[in-house]
Amino acid sequence: MGRRCKPSEATRGAGQPTARSLRSRNWHESLKSTMTQTDDAVPQPPPIVEGPWTGERARSWRSARIVSFLCLVPLGWLLVALIWLPLYMGLFFFLVAGLLVGAVSFRLARPARPMARRRILRGAGVVAVACTAINLAWEYDQFARAVGKPPRYADARNAAVTAGDKASSIDSKANVAFRAALSERFAPGGPIGYVRWAVSGADLPLSVDGQTETIVMPHGGFRWPIRTLAALLLLAVGLYLSYEALASAEPVSNILPPGAEYTEE
Repeated sequence: MGRRCKPSEATRGAGQPTARSLRSRNWHESLKSTMTQTDDAVPQPPPIVEGPWTGERARSWRSARIVSFLCLVPLGWLLVALIWLPLYMGLFFFLVAGLLVGAVSFRLARPARPMARRRILRGAGVVAVACTAINLAWEYDQFARAVGKPPRYADARNAAVTAGDKASSIDSKANVAFRAALSERFAPGGPIGYVRWAVSGADLPLSVDGQTETIVMPHGGFRWPIRTLAALLLLAVGLYLSYEALASAEPVSNILPPGAEYTEE
């Protein structure tokens, strides 16, 4: 007689669940049940109901946006100066500026709460776009004023001093020559011509008192629009994060009032 082999798990009870599969199935069902009970136990926040948009609420929201714009216009001069920092680190300050200015103007917008998030996002975006347009004018003016600074035009500067003129006169002449060159090569000149030149990434030869220097945009070509768009988005994000609490009907705070009980979730 041959030796009888012990049936394996594959052949024994074919089609019937094993003990291991039963334990795995029970564990998954228990986990699913626990997650369902947990989801049911967590209170869901009520939907935001903006309510009727009255004149008083509209004035409060409009005042907050105007104040934000007026604060960011002079602050934009500093932001434009910082944007030339190495590795585009100056972009970080656009986010900070949005947070700070938004925190100041938030107090004016409190009577408008609760507000729909779309309205808050739209308002922050409009302020950011308007301030970016002003920042382009600041950037154009600052670049034109700095185009003749040392070490450029060293020979022309020395010649001016030898002739009894001030060395700073070269800065003024380079400023005028740069604006004229933009008007000639990138019509209509001004901030629009500056944007066209920056996006083109072209070199701009500039002659002052017989000396010619090649002016190069540090962030020229495709980098300039990407950098400018990133600055706009960071400014809008900063403003939105400061205004986000306006979506709540009640003041939002992470500080417990006196006598309140702390409970862990």
